[in-house]
Amino acid sequence: MTINCEQAVQILSEAARGGARPSELPASCRPSSVAEALTIQDLLVVRLSGEVAGWKVGTDPLGLALWGAIFAADCFASPAQITDGDQWKPLGVEGEIAFRFERDLPCRADLYTRSEIEEVLVAFPAMEIVSSRFADYRQAPFLDRVADRVSNGGMVIGTPRPDWRSFDLAHLRVTLDIDGTEKLNQIGGHPKVDPLLPAVDFIHARQAEKTFRAGQFMTTGTFTGLIFGKSDQCITVDFQGFGAVKLTIG
Repeated sequence: MTINCEQAVQILSEAARGGARPSELPASCRPSSVAEALTIQDLLVVRLSGEVAGWKVGTDPLGLALWGAIFAADCFASPAQITDGDQWKPLGVEGEIAFRFERDLPCRADLYTRSEIEEVLVAFPAMEIVSSRFADYRQAPFLDRVADRVSNGGMVIGTPRPDWRSFDLAHLRVTLDIDGTEKLNQIGGHPKVDPLLPAVDFIHARQAEKTFRAGQFMTTGTFTGLIFGKSDQCITVDFQGFGAVKLTIG
């Protein structure tokens, strides 16, 4: 069955602009594969006219690379403050390590090696703000969420570490506290262990048709799990020795 991508884009763009939030996409426009979900997402990004500053990247249960566009208007330097509101629902936060392109990585057919990729990147601590254009993020089908920019709401961006290669990023101690009370303290925790691996997979998936531009970034998955914030909270994620990010919810 050929799905109606335009219908999906219309529903998601209206929700992103403050309209009704569906529980899921109708059967007529519901993606049945990662490729269909990403096609809807590409059209949605065009419809919303947002400047893409970067991507949240990962893989599906079968190991296929997937990504969600992050808009420049939704990126905030740490310490950041947002006002609690519908835009951010359900106000999830995740502590992550992200990578920014310091130089262009040109489009090419031959896969870049890991060392070639590392040469053009700088790493920094980050906090993703997870939000959804669906009525209930947790109940929305997985592929619907992929079409919805993988439920990205925004990013809190920490200080870049040009010396990032000297750190064992897989085994950093990470803490998360809310209003000064520690909620998490552990070593590592990334689902792929090494946070650079999803970035490499993403680049390999797209490099044949895309040049990555200096200044764009990739955030590569949570170390802390998904924590739901509330109004009047201050949340801090600290990758000890590497850097911290802070978000206050007004």
